[in-house]
Amino acid sequence: MAAHPVLVLQLHRLGDLLLTFPLLRWLRKKWSSHPVWVVAEPHFFSGLMPFAPDVVFFPPSHCHVLAQGQYAAAINLSSSPQAADCMAQLRAEQKWGPIAAGENRHIRGYWHLYRAALTHNNRNNPFHWADLHLLDMLPPEDIAAMQRVLPRPAGTRRVGLVLGASEKAKHPDAQFWIRLARHLQKAGVKPLFLGGEAERELGEEVGRKSGLNAANFCGKLSLREVGSLMRTLDLCITPDTGPMHLADHLGTPVLNLSMGPVHARETGPSAPGQWVLRAGMSCVGCWQCAREHLFCKRAFRPAAVARAVLALLDNPAGNALPAAHIAGLRLLRTERDSMGLHALVPRLPEESPTCRAALEDLWQAVFLFLHKAAYLPLLHSRVQRLHREFPLLSRKLVTGLHSLCASCAGHIRRGSPLPADFWRTQPPLLRLFSGHMHMTLQNTGYSPQGWQDALRSLGALAAVFPKA
Repeated sequence: MAAHPVLVLQLHRLGDLLLTFPLLRWLRKKWSSHPVWVVAEPHFFSGLMPFAPDVVFFPPSHCHVLAQGQYAAAINLSSSPQAADCMAQLRAEQKWGPIAAGENRHIRGYWHLYRAALTHNNRNNPFHWADLHLLDMLPPEDIAAMQRVLPRPAGTRRVGLVLGASEKAKHPDAQFWIRLARHLQKAGVKPLFLGGEAERELGEEVGRKSGLNAANFCGKLSLREVGSLMRTLDLCITPDTGPMHLADHLGTPVLNLSMGPVHARETGPSAPGQWVLRAGMSCVGCWQCAREHLFCKRAFRPAAVARAVLALLDNPAGNALPAAHIAGLRLLRTERDSMGLHALVPRLPEESPTCRAALEDLWQAVFLFLHKAAYLPLLHSRVQRLHREFPLLSRKLVTGLHSLCASCAGHIRRGSPLPADFWRTQPPLLRLFSGHMHMTLQNTGYSPQGWQDALRSLGALAAVFPKA
C-alpha cells in the first residue's frame, strides 16, 4: 500500500511560496517514504518547479478533491477560507494551521497561532516566517542543522536590480533606479533591470532614461529564466519581494533595500550571509505606515546605496564600509543565532544596540519560554539585559504587565470576552504579547482552561521581571 502523502496548503504570493521551501525540504527528509503535495497558485509554482524541492504541486481548484483524502500530515499556511475548509474535511494523523470549525476557524499549533497573531501586530516580532513554518515540528537547534545554499558571487561584476514589489510603498521609484544604475555603470559594474509584467513600464522608463535599454529585462523573461539569470550575478539589489526570495533560495548574494511596510526580521532574506539595508528609524518594520510620508523610503539615496553596493562587491565580508558613507541607513547581515534561529546583526562597528533590538530579543525569549520552560535561563538573561541597558523601558513593561493582569481579572469576574480592540489598547511595547494572548483566548473560545492558561502565562512572565 502506498504511503499517505503529506499535504501543505500555501495559497499566498510568490514570496510566501518560496519561504515555504525550507519546510518542504524538511518534510521530504522527515517523511522520506511519503510524497509531499503542495497546493499553490499555478502562475507561481509553474515557474518555480525547476528550483523547488521534490514535491507535487496542485492548483487550489483541486482542494475539493484533496479534501476527501487521507494524509500522514497536513499543514495549512494560508488564511484562505478554501484552505481552512479543506483542512476540516481531510483526514490526517497530524494537522497544523487554520481549520474551519463551523462559521469560525481554529488554529492548531503554538507557532502557527503566533504567526496568525502577527496580522497588523508585528512590531517587535523577532521570528522569521521561514522559521515559524518549522517551529511546531522541530526545535531551533534542528533548524540550525538544516542545509542551506549560502550566497556566493558569480564573479561576473553583474548586479541585478529588482525594480518592483507588491506595493508602491515597498520599492524605490524610477528616479532612484536611474541614478543608482548610472553610479554603478560609472564604477565598472553592469546593472540588469529585473521584474515581471507589472514592471514592464517601469523597466522601460529606467532603461531609457539611464541610457541602458539593453539592460532592461522587465516583462521579457519567464520566472525560470529570471532564476537562471540570477545565478550569473554577483549581487541582487532588491526590495522585499518574491524575486528577492528566489535569489536567496538560489544562493545569489542579496542586498535587500528594506523600505515601506515590511519587517526584515520576519520576511527578509533568510539564508545566512545576506545583506539588509534599512532606514535608521524606530518605526521600521511596521505592518502599515501611519505617518504622513514614507520617511523610511526617503532615507535611501542612490549615491549612498551605490557606495554600499561597491563596498560589498569589493569586500563581501562588509568590513570596508564606513558608517558615514550610508548616513541615515543601517547595514545588517543575516546570521543564525546561538539557538539556530534567523538573526539580523548590525555590521558597522559604530552602531550600538538599540532598545528595539533588545525588546525584540526579549520577546523572542518570552515566546520560546511560554512554549517550552527550558528557555527560562534565556528569558532571565534577556530580562536582565533590558533592565540593565534600558531601565525605564523595563519598568514600563512591568507596569504594563500588571495592568494587563488586572484587566484580564476583571473580564474573568464579569464572565465577558475581551473587546475586539483589546490588544490595540495596550502600550505598543506590550502589543506583541497582548495580541497573542487575545488570539489564544479567541482560539479556545474563552474557555475556563483558556483563561487559566492566559493567567498562568501572565503570572509566569511577571514573576521574571524586577519589581517596578
